[in-house]
Amino acid sequence: MASASRIRAFQLLSARTLELLWEEASAHRPAPLERLERLCADLLFERQLLNPERVSPFPESELPF
Repeated sequence: MASASRIRAFQLLSARTLELLWEEASAHRPAPLERLERLCADLLFERQLLNPERVSPFPESELPF
């Protein structure tokens, strides 16, 4: 079982690092890295809920500048 400090360090990884870890973990089938894949996906999802991306009201081709 991971210690609290290791869990916290994992949670502080950047979104890009988590995405790369998730991609690598999901590429290994049958999934010996299934737990890592799930942890990364869950953390990325939680971050997305807390910080939704701001979407421009204009399509990119119609931006006013």
